[in-house]
Amino acid sequence: MAQIRVGFVGLSASGWAANALFPSFQVPSVRSSFVITALCTSSAASASTAVALYEEQVGSPIKAYHGPDGISQLVHDPEVDLVVVSVKAPSHKEPVLAAIEAGKDVFVEWPAGATLEETVEMEKQAKAKGVKVVVGLQGRHSATTKVIKDTIESGKLGKVLSSTIMGSMSRDSLYWGPQIGERSTYVYQPHSGATFAEIVLGHQLDTFTHVLGNFSTVSATSTIIYPTATVVDSKSTPPPTIRVTAADHIALTGILASGALVSMIYRAGYESTSGRTAFLWEIDCEKGSIRVEAPATTGPLSHLMNIHDMPVYVCGEKVEFDGTGLLGNLAASWLGYLKEKRGEGQGGYVTIEEAVKNRRLLEAIEESARDGKTIHL
Repeated sequence: MAQIRVGFVGLSASGWAANALFPSFQVPSVRSSFVITALCTSSAASASTAVALYEEQVGSPIKAYHGPDGISQLVHDPEVDLVVVSVKAPSHKEPVLAAIEAGKDVFVEWPAGATLEETVEMEKQAKAKGVKVVVGLQGRHSATTKVIKDTIESGKLGKVLSSTIMGSMSRDSLYWGPQIGERSTYVYQPHSGATFAEIVLGHQLDTFTHVLGNFSTVSATSTIIYPTATVVDSKSTPPPTIRVTAADHIALTGILASGALVSMIYRAGYESTSGRTAFLWEIDCEKGSIRVEAPATTGPLSHLMNIHDMPVYVCGEKVEFDGTGLLGNLAASWLGYLKEKRGEGQGGYVTIEEAVKNRRLLEAIEESARDGKTIHL
């Protein structure tokens, strides 16, 4: 099978695509089967800079597209098989639907659109066109997740009875707390596709349900602890503040389809002080327990299982395993997609259908928090 030719929407000299997605295509097991052939950015200057930066690493020419017509030109390029969309969530819809309409397979970052309605539209259009949509929920591919899931499925701990998660987002990240970067102020707005619930809780919910199964009921409470945020990198003096309109603290309880009881609390804006726990996941079973824990001092994103390999303890004993890291988790999605393209069975990547399911769960949580009622799923 020939190499899969990749066109990037949103690959510039910096940002998530530059620091995570592009390097994941350079992982040896991925690089042998994929090659980046085109990219599209907002301006001619940024496209030219990106091509100069990445061509040498790829070892072959990369076409540069930009501006309002660039997306259409990239998705219709006959030398692009897979379109990778890595732009802000409010801008997901246009390039994803353009790629689908052109008959191209697509990768899009979670949450695949600014709203549930946009994600559903992507699902419907992809089904109608017969194309694959891979969604960037790589937490389920982490070595930590696999250890937890394998331990539960082995049956040695018996039935899962309950599970509790606590996560804290450090203010050092400059997201969802009392301080924010100027380019990221949109994350405070509901229906941006980038709220604390949609991004942080959304990633964890996919990993959680992948391991323990779906919710049957959910009840949630949320609040805004930091009603304003200071734009710390603004050139204005004094720096401006903005009003926060999306929850930065979320708590939920629920019952899984298996009957297990669940409780979660996610909090943003905390200082990374010594002794504070950034992430704790406990799973109690009939014959023992599983614990995953990360201290706040490991970094501003230390609570994210899709980025970090976290230590796992089974019945109090630390499990030794080889980590995969962020690049390994992303590579697993590309290799899963490749497996399907080769006709070797289901790939194991997160599909657009699964993204819709996850967004429906988030919508139920938000409805419960808003209306003060239990939602049956």
